[in-house]
Amino acid sequence: MRLLVLVPDLVRQGPIRKITEFLGRHPTLERVAIDRRIVIHPRLYTSVAWGGTLNNMRHAAIARSLGVDARLVCPSGRDTYDDFNVVDLPYVRWADRRDDDVILVPDFCSALADDVKGPTIVYLQVPIHLEANFDYKTDRVRLWTDSPYMLEKCKRVFPDKHIPIVPNIVDDKVFPFIPQAEREPGLIFAYPRKGPDYIAKTREHYAKLGGTYWHFELIDGVPLAELAKRMRRPQAFLASADIEGCALPPQESMACGMVVVGKSATGANFSMQHKHTAMIAETPERAAECLVELEDQALRESISVNAHAFISRYFPTGEPATFWRQTLTELGFQLRG
Repeated sequence: MRLLVLVPDLVRQGPIRKITEFLGRHPTLERVAIDRRIVIHPRLYTSVAWGGTLNNMRHAAIARSLGVDARLVCPSGRDTYDDFNVVDLPYVRWADRRDDDVILVPDFCSALADDVKGPTIVYLQVPIHLEANFDYKTDRVRLWTDSPYMLEKCKRVFPDKHIPIVPNIVDDKVFPFIPQAEREPGLIFAYPRKGPDYIAKTREHYAKLGGTYWHFELIDGVPLAELAKRMRRPQAFLASADIEGCALPPQESMACGMVVVGKSATGANFSMQHKHTAMIAETPERAAECLVELEDQALRESISVNAHAFISRYFPTGEPATFWRQTLTELGFQLRG
């Protein structure tokens, strides 16, 4: 018996990328492709190394560390992530799965749960992908989610189904804690792919308030190793997303000592507690005011230490390992030790 975690192929060019991007712009045609299982599932080919996928890779790695034959499964059966990969695990082709495999299916291709013969876990991470497009009522299928906000969403789509909140995995080896005093004064990171208007307006309002301490650096499309290296520098991170899935960017920022300021993503960033582990600012005006407050070194240091203490529960040897040990035992796996 194996544990297989389904991940997309990372396709950066060529006809498959063009086809899947075309289908993504035409939902009706994409639905036909999904129903007919054209190229397995069009969303299993992506040009983006999504945070949720990287989180699922880490889950597979924890399971393997406990003595289970855990692998990543994808259409090609090979590692297409190169520098974007975060684990060292074997791959297997989707076509080569076995009837007794336990398979974790991500929410964006949840319809594939009906193609699995054995125990199946559907991991519901993002609200836009919540669809009851598979037989979720069967005892063969487990549902997972990643935050209290997502749990409330899931309950409405999948009533009467037990849905545990699964701990995210924040790698403290990749994102070690660096105190505020050892970071570049006034540097704040933001991801323009998530809420560019919020970022621009925050900068504008901060300038109107006469703020001069903070200067912004925008980050996008960077492999994890390079991102981790860059995150050793800034003192703060601007959380700008309206909607988050597993909300790893703010959690990784907390782990490494950056102060998180910005949106709670309608509660998905549940690790953010105002003036304790972060500064919550749902509007650019409020974000600018928070940045003025965060010019206070004592406040920054207090928040960064509190945030690191809070997020440490999600380090691999903490709640994630405990959760996987219990889950694998329930599924009938024999664990090491």
